[in-house]
Amino acid sequence: MIHYRYLPYTLTLHSSAIITAPGGDPNSSATLSYIPGTTLRGAIATALGDPGDDIARKQEFHDLVLGGKVSCLNAYPFLMNRRSLPTPVSLRMPKHKPETSAKTDLCAFEQEDWPGEELRPIGERFLVIGAARPHLYHPNVSSRIHNQRDRQKGRAWKDQDGNTQGAVFTFEALDAGQMFEGVIQLRHEQHEELDRIEKRIKELLDNTILVGRSRRAGYGGMASLAWSENRSREVVGDGIDGLRVLNRGIAENERFRILLTSPCIVRNQNTGQIDPSYLEEEMLRRLGKKAEKITGCWSFEVIGGFNRKWRLELPQNLAVSAGSLMIFKATQALSFDEMQTIECEGIGERKAEGLGRLVFLDAPRHRISLPVFTESSSAKPMSGTPKDPVFVIEKRIVQRQIARTIEEKGVVLAAQFEKKDLPKNSLIGRLRTQLRGSDNKTAINTLKIWLDGSDDQKLRKHAMDQLKQCTMRGGTDLRSWMLSVLDGREMLDVLNVDVLSQRYYVISVESAKSVINNETETSVVKLIDAVLAAMSIRNNTQEGGDGQ
Repeated sequence: MIHYRYLPYTLTLHSSAIITAPGGDPNSSATLSYIPGTTLRGAIATALGDPGDDIARKQEFHDLVLGGKVSCLNAYPFLMNRRSLPTPVSLRMPKHKPETSAKTDLCAFEQEDWPGEELRPIGERFLVIGAARPHLYHPNVSSRIHNQRDRQKGRAWKDQDGNTQGAVFTFEALDAGQMFEGVIQLRHEQHEELDRIEKRIKELLDNTILVGRSRRAGYGGMASLAWSENRSREVVGDGIDGLRVLNRGIAENERFRILLTSPCIVRNQNTGQIDPSYLEEEMLRRLGKKAEKITGCWSFEVIGGFNRKWRLELPQNLAVSAGSLMIFKATQALSFDEMQTIECEGIGERKAEGLGRLVFLDAPRHRISLPVFTESSSAKPMSGTPKDPVFVIEKRIVQRQIARTIEEKGVVLAAQFEKKDLPKNSLIGRLRTQLRGSDNKTAINTLKIWLDGSDDQKLRKHAMDQLKQCTMRGGTDLRSWMLSVLDGREMLDVLNVDVLSQRYYVISVESAKSVINNETETSVVKLIDAVLAAMSIRNNTQEGGDGQ
């Protein structure tokens, strides 16, 4: 069985970057609006260097660059704590209405109810899919005018025939300060090999990567590289109806979409030629004939490239553009595992370069509200999660459930300690005063010192003896239990993070987990306080307690 792992990373540009796009006139250079996966693939190849005749180095170069175990996916603009995706080409907006008006999805209309108003394409190239409030976005691109001149004379020159040499040309570039998130996909049959490949890739890639061309002309695209938490899928999140990432299987007769998240080069299996129109048949084959195509909306582009080592252009092929999509109707039920297999494997050629990526979405809506992302509309993230009204609601819900879980768990845990060995209420009160009278970090550090500090810092012997003599049914004493909770080792089991986040999320499971993780210190303090409070109540209901 083949296993997949996705390594998300962010690239923050510290200087303008020219990512040359095909087309344009000879005296200009247009730039892509994203950082292609070939950039990171090239960085890995550069770090490995020329293997020469070394067999071991040749094998490593093959495994990490050429063999298909590693695929470097495109890095798209990173905003709202998410990796944006190419805007579906089926989205349109009214021609004579403001940008804030609702967008129209052509794929949601049948021929008999085609929209009657004049529509135009959307200018923004990217869309945050999977967020509670999807936004459109276009990265900041600027252009500069340059002139070709003699380096010594500092001006245009004449050749031997008297012809004036020199030209005025324009460079487009991605502005500095922008963030892009990409993903590296690892593929292998064994988890141990995935661990080894992940470790090796992170060793090879420095914290700084040079992106783009024309570094002598003030560009260079110096970018800082940062890794994020691994995930099992390229696109995560839930989204809203009409732009919902499918995290479940597909029922019979249900309509769904497949969106290309990168360009796709398809070869006709019958003729052996590159043929974009063969994508439909290839997709039906990958679906196992369990679906029939309803409609689709495509665009096309030319994909080429340049091999700097060989100083040769790569073959240029007509590809189906990112953002193209097809709508299907399931004739049989599709399991989520089948969908994930199709997503992970991709479709078409040059998949190691990030081409042929796709994601399953729900059926389209006729109209959908998609505001344009601007700096003024963006709220600063709280611990990596978008701070909008939906997030605030989710945070309150999750915090309330955390408090309820801790309160219930505190009573259960306190009941596991022997009644006759409970510490006196005077010691319990002293500990609880520290927990409630300081901020969480100070309270945690103080308790650690009291329980496990030097002889002149920790609690006196009489108090320590009370904590050590108070044992749970499993044999763990109260002092050891509190130390394990203070280190955070108990909190994941106590809160049951996976179940809690799946039951009470609003935006996504990941955002709910981030709320829980951000509340770790608060949860630690509240859990210890809840257990001590329950012990104090037990002391008050038995003889020998000093709280009577």
